[in-house]
Amino acid sequence: MAKEKKNQSVMGRTLMILRKAHKLTQEQVADILKIKRSTYAYYERDITPTLENIKKLATLFGVSVHFLLYGVNEGEDIFSIDREPLGGYQDEIQKYKLKDLKSDEAILLSWYKLLSSQNKEKIHKEIKELYEKSN
Repeated sequence: MAKEKKNQSVMGRTLMILRKAHKLTQEQVADILKIKRSTYAYYERDITPTLENIKKLATLFGVSVHFLLYGVNEGEDIFSIDREPLGGYQDEIQKYKLKDLKSDEAILLSWYKLLSSQNKEKIHKEIKELYEKSN
């Protein structure tokens, strides 16, 4: 089981678990957010990202902003003494893991998630045209 970092915030731990579950490196997430790797590494420790980057990270990992910030879904008690945010690392990584994706496919999916609806439509159209040409 992964070792917990002493000063890691709930959000930092959540980010680390989600990133590993999505088979991404810190460098890859930083590239997607257009920030330095060292900046992203701080997000996983104890520095809070900008609101814009929090929203991008939530979209990227397919979770709510509330879940990203507190490690629990909205409506769950974030102050419960008995509650350990996100449980054990390995169990949570498995829970959020993208099944059967290779690393390069996970990166493409990550980039895709942050596209605007208009750009997603363009990609769908291009893929459909390529598929039709190949048949």
